[in-house]
Amino acid sequence: MAHPLFRREPTHRLVGIPLLARPCVLCGLRSQSGALCRFCRHALATPAQDLRCPRCALALPPLALLACPDCGAGQLSLQATVAGFDYEHPGDMLIHAFKISRRLEMAAVLAELMVQQWRRHGPVLNAACRVIPVPSQRKALHRRGFNPAAVLARRVAHELGLSARLHIVTAQLRHEQAQKTLGRQARRQAMRGAFNLRESLQGCDVLLVDDVLTTGATLDALARACRLAGAQSVYALVAARAPWKLKAS
Repeated sequence: MAHPLFRREPTHRLVGIPLLARPCVLCGLRSQSGALCRFCRHALATPAQDLRCPRCALALPPLALLACPDCGAGQLSLQATVAGFDYEHPGDMLIHAFKISRRLEMAAVLAELMVQQWRRHGPVLNAACRVIPVPSQRKALHRRGFNPAAVLARRVAHELGLSARLHIVTAQLRHEQAQKTLGRQARRQAMRGAFNLRESLQGCDVLLVDDVLTTGATLDALARACRLAGAQSVYALVAARAPWKLKAS
């Protein structure tokens, strides 16, 4: 489905869109389907239909081997991960508006896309499942003024009818800036032991929530901490999944 802002669109395809419909948060076209127009919804949903690693939600090529190049060697501690969309155009515009431009109203749009994909591809969660956000690094929290993952976790928990536990993780992150320069394996090793839980999760299922999954190191560390606290199963739901890049190995 071609987007009328980027390609020539037959006029008859645009007939029937109400003049007073709200503008799409991504492209500005009038939308009769909520915050996103049908063109942008299609652009975001199409990559989500690709073959993906069930453990880390990485989009895989059609002839990919059984071993995921991102989490296979690292034995990611998550049992399953679902992403709302891939962290590339146009989805990256939503993340940028939410995190960088501090447009908190985007949280509702992101949470809607996340929950939609979870209901399509995620396992059924029991009512006792805990929804836990990935904590922000201190410098990021001070600069931004809010934790994007916590904002999303609150909305996701509400939509799924689950309990959000927003403040039960303590972080002991060291060398925060250096993490960005490390490769996948080095970053995962550096993140070991970075999190602790303030309460027991004995026998509980856990759904971790984050805005962007890049290498999986942070989610892996938090999942391990949840398991040490007694969690039975640990899953993850993220707004965006970064495509795999060879240089990040």
